[in-house]
Amino acid sequence: MPTAIQLPNHHELNNNEDARSTSSTLVSREANPRNDIDAGPDATGEQQESLEFVSPVRHGFDQEIYEEDLMRFLYFSEKRHDTNATPASSTAATTTTTTQSLLVVCLNIGTDPPDVVKTNPCAKFECWIDPTLLVPLKSLEAIGKNLHTQYENINGRTRFKLSLDPSVEETKKVCCQMRRNAKEERILFHYNGHGVPKPTASGEIWVFNRNYTQYIPVSLLDLQLWLGSPVIYVWDCSSAGNIINAFNRFAEQRDTEAMRLAEHNQGSLPLSAWRDCIQLAACGPTETLPMNPDLPADVFTACLTTPIEMSLRWVVMRNPLLTSNITMDMVLRLPGRATERRTPLGELNWIFTAVTDTIAWCVLQDNPELFKRLFRQDLTVASMFRNFLLAERIMRSYQCTPMSTPGLPETHDHPMWQSWDLAVDMCLFQLPALLAEEAGGPAYTYNSSTFFAEQLTAFEVWLSEGAVNPKIPEQLPIVLQVLLSQVHRLRALILLSRFLDLGPWAVNAALSVGIFPYVLKLLQSPAAELKPVLVFIWARILAVDRSCQNDLLKDHGYAYFINILTPNNAMLSIPHVSEHRAMSAFILSVFCTNFKMGQQACLRSNVIAACLAHVRDPDSLLRQWICLCLAQVWMNNSEAKAAAVAENSHEKLCALLSDSVPEVRASAMYALGTFLGDPNKTEQIVNIEHNIAISALSAMSDGSPIVRKEFVVALSHIVHQAGPAKFLAAATQTIEEDQNQRGLHLDERAKVRTRPGDWRPNGSENHFGTTSYDSVYAVMWKALLNLSVDPHPSVSKAASIVVDHINATLLKTTPLGEYASLVVRESIERSAEHGSLDRSQSFHHDEKSSSISPHRRPVKLTRSVSFASTLRTIYNFGNLSTGGLHDNNPSGSRDTLRGSSPLAQHASTLLGANSKAQGSVRQTGSDKKATEIEHGLPLSSTFYDWSCEYFTEPQMRAAESDEPGSVVYNQRKWRRSRNEMILAESNATKGRAGTSRWEEQIISVYNETEAKLLLFHQYESHLVAADAYNCMVVWDWKTGTPLSVIDNHNPLSSRITDIKFINEDDVALLLTGSDDGVVRLYKNYDGSDQEDAVLVSSWRALKDMERSSLRQSGLVCEWHQSRGILFTGGDARVIKVWDANQEMPIMDIPTQSTACVTCITSDQVNGNIIIAGFGDGLMGVYDRRLKGNESMVQRWDEHKAWIADVHLQRDGNRELVSGGLGGDIKIWDIRQTHSLRTIDAHSNVDMNALAVHDHSQVIASAGDDQIIKLWNMDGTQLSSLRSSSGFLGQRCVTRSLAFHPNLMVLATGGDDGYITVR
Repeated sequence: MPTAIQLPNHHELNNNEDARSTSSTLVSREANPRNDIDAGPDATGEQQESLEFVSPVRHGFDQEIYEEDLMRFLYFSEKRHDTNATPASSTAATTTTTTQSLLVVCLNIGTDPPDVVKTNPCAKFECWIDPTLLVPLKSLEAIGKNLHTQYENINGRTRFKLSLDPSVEETKKVCCQMRRNAKEERILFHYNGHGVPKPTASGEIWVFNRNYTQYIPVSLLDLQLWLGSPVIYVWDCSSAGNIINAFNRFAEQRDTEAMRLAEHNQGSLPLSAWRDCIQLAACGPTETLPMNPDLPADVFTACLTTPIEMSLRWVVMRNPLLTSNITMDMVLRLPGRATERRTPLGELNWIFTAVTDTIAWCVLQDNPELFKRLFRQDLTVASMFRNFLLAERIMRSYQCTPMSTPGLPETHDHPMWQSWDLAVDMCLFQLPALLAEEAGGPAYTYNSSTFFAEQLTAFEVWLSEGAVNPKIPEQLPIVLQVLLSQVHRLRALILLSRFLDLGPWAVNAALSVGIFPYVLKLLQSPAAELKPVLVFIWARILAVDRSCQNDLLKDHGYAYFINILTPNNAMLSIPHVSEHRAMSAFILSVFCTNFKMGQQACLRSNVIAACLAHVRDPDSLLRQWICLCLAQVWMNNSEAKAAAVAENSHEKLCALLSDSVPEVRASAMYALGTFLGDPNKTEQIVNIEHNIAISALSAMSDGSPIVRKEFVVALSHIVHQAGPAKFLAAATQTIEEDQNQRGLHLDERAKVRTRPGDWRPNGSENHFGTTSYDSVYAVMWKALLNLSVDPHPSVSKAASIVVDHINATLLKTTPLGEYASLVVRESIERSAEHGSLDRSQSFHHDEKSSSISPHRRPVKLTRSVSFASTLRTIYNFGNLSTGGLHDNNPSGSRDTLRGSSPLAQHASTLLGANSKAQGSVRQTGSDKKATEIEHGLPLSSTFYDWSCEYFTEPQMRAAESDEPGSVVYNQRKWRRSRNEMILAESNATKGRAGTSRWEEQIISVYNETEAKLLLFHQYESHLVAADAYNCMVVWDWKTGTPLSVIDNHNPLSSRITDIKFINEDDVALLLTGSDDGVVRLYKNYDGSDQEDAVLVSSWRALKDMERSSLRQSGLVCEWHQSRGILFTGGDARVIKVWDANQEMPIMDIPTQSTACVTCITSDQVNGNIIIAGFGDGLMGVYDRRLKGNESMVQRWDEHKAWIADVHLQRDGNRELVSGGLGGDIKIWDIRQTHSLRTIDAHSNVDMNALAVHDHSQVIASAGDDQIIKLWNMDGTQLSSLRSSSGFLGQRCVTRSLAFHPNLMVLATGGDDGYITVR
């Protein structure tokens, strides 16, 4: 932790921890040569007789330093602690394609419609053909053929049908035939009505009679019926807006009627509604098509089907300066093909696609679903709408307003059109030279457009400057178009990967724009330089959208990632190769998830061997994902599991259960869980499953809840596949062992006791049923019982489902159900005789506890490792209070059980007044819950989905907390400044603390309950008080305001025995230790933002706790912030050292004492030296770098009674102070075999509490004589305070003391519930 002194330059000192250690000073009394180093300007350098005066800093710590910057040490703040491995969800959409196209042309060449008066000259070109040059019939056929060709260039896979000057009958016939052929796909209906009257406002278009003597109307109602839905309509005629208005009106009526009929007849709605039809109209309801002779008569169709030619003609028409050297004929002879992007025509077509895509994306950013529907789901629809944007721009210049359904915002004046005009001008500028070269003139090299390079630069600027605000850049659609170019491809992919790294919103934006087809096609590229960036992009996409398994399978795209994952020299040149292999493993795991064909493809490609080759890779992300990939490959796949057995996969994964990274351990456990439970069992498979289960028992001691939860899921697979017989035998054995310990009457037990062979079923469920197998199942059963009382709710809840499933089966089995009922009855009777419920060794976390009375401990539902208590818990008798056990009112008992679980109700009928009922236990309606539990096995894990979310988080840039200007960064910066101010204040006052009287009272608050433990926060004005009722109250000690009350959820008869703060420099966590060996961590402990405290993590830090002959200390701990180490001791023979990063124990230090550990302290520099006090007065000094019994390097026995506290200062002289229950305070040097000084603080009474200030030479002690004494380190008494509080200042006994870590503030807690701050 930070100190209040000025630190030396960190870089001037040796950074090697062992080189700066003090181990040599601990083994003997000989002085370390390092002690001869000059300690300051006043040091004489003489060898002193006593080490007490060699240096002002004790224990040889004068050369030790603190870490320079502790802001990076934030523990228990990973994603797994915030989300508890709970994943999010995603959705997928369906697509429709255009497969049929009906082109209806009504021209009646030579006869003008009666309601149209044409100008002279007038526009006459139809599909770029002059109909007056040929006879009408030939012209009509040529126009129809050209129209077919133009549409075919848009989508060659669509089947086209021409209907030239049709009659009503022919129109109906062709439309109905189209719908039959298209089935549920989309139809394109193109209507050219230039030779018929305008559409009517009532919703009619016109065709001909058979003899072409009359115009016959066709109602849109009929047309809707003939064509059905979905359809895309193109209306190229004057007053086309009338069609759209009437069509939408009729579609609304039809959809409403369909919904009414569906509700009335309980039927289903049609797959596609009429209102979902797409329409493109040339002009508004009252507008007439342009008749400019320089334009084609079907200018709307020309824009939709030949946009480049129409655009070039329009540019030449409106720019008279170009006509001096560029004619219309020259424009039509522009070199190249539209499909060849390196030619002028192909490049213009490419730029046009990018520009129109970008315009559409910009105007529809607020409606991404509409953009996806119109511009991505269907090639024909997308092309038509891109070209429609051009039609709107051109036709608006001729006073026509094209219309569409769905409607689009105005785009005719979008700024991106200027980029298009520039690209056209640059192309036309080179056109004369290009045509001259074709005519045999001088050679000319075409200068490609700089459009894409400039847009990539703009995109790069946005990424570097504007990416803080998640607004989608307009260049994104252009970037996707650039992927088609080999010249700019790598740069575009790198920029795209940077964009996708911004988060899921960026991935969704890219998917909406249409990234997927591009990156899928690039998997066929052999270019090695593309591999890293492509893997990154694919990982980002699949983390958001997993609906592409068939696409990867179809073109063998998955092989791209298998080649990267497979160990070979080709990948060694790629930087961070392990990270890219982890991404490849993730991609392959998604490819195999719930996809049998993907599993088989990976199996054929030997993915299992490729994954196992990286089991010992130093990159933890790769180790994690090879486990998850293996799990998805062999999940529910017997063939893959057989291949895994051949590779010894299970043994290699079992080795990862001791990995240093919790996510890797959880991934290995997840993979082993999916490996278990194969229905096609052989004796070899059963043996392997048993070995896996025994190896996985190490998870019982794991500090990470996600690992323990995955262990429960793995065991549920075994329970599900093994059948009830195995675990019923294990349950019966546990009952017998438990009752033997409890001394049940042999004669009563013999009445219902049977041999296992009397009830164990025969047949397939009992294969391989030997004694060794039964013992394995007994071990698993006991593990499940322990996990059902795990301190973390998610673990205990999952294990309880499995345990309750087996218990429910037990209760329904004859005669075991009777035996279980006897166990429950006698257990309850015994609890009633003793006047209280039995204390359990482990307990269930009840999240919905009621409010706690300050003077009465709440009764909680408990779960015990004891099987009898487990059964009693199922019956819900654990909810009965002590008095309830003696209540003879049967109705009261029924009321108690009425709200309980179905199993409890089932038990109430078994144990009720009708004791005459004998025989088998019948299943009633209340057993439905048991059936649900049975169907709930095996448990499903969410760990894989949660792990996938890693690839949705930014990796290329710093976390938000490290981004200058972010909220989190500013908050941390403010906290750092505040902390420095508090440390400066501490420096200014600590010198006076050793001579002050400490009599001034700051505030006194009423805690309602006696504060057994007090704890100040270093920097916040928080004071935590823990009482004997397992509650903690967080006070603002400056204002006297209670901030929050936290229920620690301790089991009955258990108590909080220690509290610590973690990450005090930033947002602190509150750690609690209880006498059942459990450690719990809470965030938001102060109730900020009106939220309750949240359990971050919990685990059983001490097991095998023993009752000593003296009183019990419970669990005591010491937290080392800079090393992330938690030392735990108590009613156990070891001090267990936990690593916060690994969330697992890293060593056990034998205490070498028969008494319990009452207190622990350590040096806050390296965390190597631990000092422990014991219940018999012994004190031991341990060096954790030494193994076994050698770790105790000093032993003191001067105290003759219980050690109340021992504390090693973090600053100043680093004094080591201890206080015993006998009232003596001693000051030590760990290099000496005896104490340096003894203070007789409370000679005739017991000392209840002791506190030592970390920065000042001050000690506080409190005794049973109601006096608080403050001492200097030299033994001088500073003051003597009589604790008094409440009405008229009644005297009270002080039970707890605590100094503020930095400020000169002391808190005292009395047995009257008052807390006083001085």
